Amino acid sequence: MAREQLNEYLEAVGAQIRWKRARRPLLRELSDHIADQAAAFEAEGQSPGEALAAAVAEMGEPEAVGRELDRLHRPRSCWRLALTVAVLLGVGLTLQLLACQVTGDSASDYYFRRQAVGLVLAVGVLVCLWFSDYTLLFRRRWVPTAAMAVLCLSFLLIPSTWLRDWWTLPVYYLLVYPVLLLPVPFAALLVTLRGKGPLAVLLCGIAALALPFTALLAPHLTAWLVSAGSMLVVLLTAVRLGWFRGKRRWNALAALGPALTAALGMGYQLARSDYAQMRMAAFWNPALDPFGYGWWYAHLRAGEVTYTSPDLLLAEVSQGLGRWVFWAAAAGIILLAALLLRRIFRLRSRTGKLTALAALCPLLFQAAIYWLYNLGWWPSGALSLPFLSYGVTFLLVDAALAGVLLSVFRMDALVRDAVAASARPVSLPEALNIPLGRGSLHIEYRKKA
Repeated sequence: MAREQLNEYLEAVGAQIRWKRARRPLLRELSDHIADQAAAFEAEGQSPGEALAAAVAEMGEPEAVGRELDRLHRPRSCWRLALTVAVLLGVGLTLQLLACQVTGDSASDYYFRRQAVGLVLAVGVLVCLWFSDYTLLFRRRWVPTAAMAVLCLSFLLIPSTWLRDWWTLPVYYLLVYPVLLLPVPFAALLVTLRGKGPLAVLLCGIAALALPFTALLAPHLTAWLVSAGSMLVVLLTAVRLGWFRGKRRWNALAALGPALTAALGMGYQLARSDYAQMRMAAFWNPALDPFGYGWWYAHLRAGEVTYTSPDLLLAEVSQGLGRWVFWAAAAGIILLAALLLRRIFRLRSRTGKLTALAALCPLLFQAAIYWLYNLGWWPSGALSLPFLSYGVTFLLVDAALAGVLLSVFRMDALVRDAVAASARPVSLPEALNIPLGRGSLHIEYRKKA
């Protein structure tokens, strides 16, 4: 009889929860709490049936409890961010047409039609990921590892006929673009490693540098820097949030140790390379190489664009409208970054924070580097200005990252951080009161006899 009463109670509560995705885990949590409370009553001398009936009765009216759970656990679709992305896509098409008019590109119609088709595909990718369940990435420990392996080994999909010419565009795309997605499964890997020690942090720091290796095969140093830098930011954030066991300062050193070692090694190799020294000298002082790389840097810094390129959208538009375009772009990047970071660190779940940060960092780093490159103050190549510059494949990648970010915001009310095993005992309060409707849910923590 008591068991039937429990089932009826849970059904009544579940009927008030409108988000189907949230219904099962919430009812499971509620059932577990009732079972714990019934066990406490049974330890006081009540029969199992009486204890269960008393635990159900103590929960309060099922409709009120269900309505309160429904209020607290609804999908939070971030429509403002979705609208911002839509506006950026529209502005991107407009800027590309304007750039073609300024430079007189004869292929503007072809490029515009191709970008429009890519925009439709990107919107489809964004919407699919927006309304998907991003927690599938870390429900099984092997999933993030498998996802990273697929992204790292995507160049194996290249047909053998393409490999005859290493610099064909399909080969280049499969080597460079997938690495920008790596930070998301990397964050999922960190979720599965919660509670581990400094050794796990050290191995993750090494993996952050090694995983984007295909970008160096292209070679595209900027893509490697964006991917590896994003993963290191996520790893340091996990350390800051106390995701790993041990002192945070040692975990932070373990995370940064491989990167610092790699930086010293790269600096040593560059110092021994005459070409690298010449390139950096021309970057800092273009007058030293007026007919080579120095000519390129000098013209960009003067606001002069001599040929059209998808990597120079801001420079082309500013040549026609004025240098204020650069500062408007910088203000937009900073404002959007500040708002999104504020939204991310207000998420309830640390899991959500890490995943959202992993999706946001590649977008922000791409935008900042693109801005510097167009000003003539970035020594390597650029990627894309997210959602604005030309490039169908980059557009799809950036849309996927934005879709993951929207999915995290949408599911924040439902995601629970996994409990990590710890050698230290966890101190619990004597009681916890949770407001529910007109009353409250009172939970007492008692030691087992």
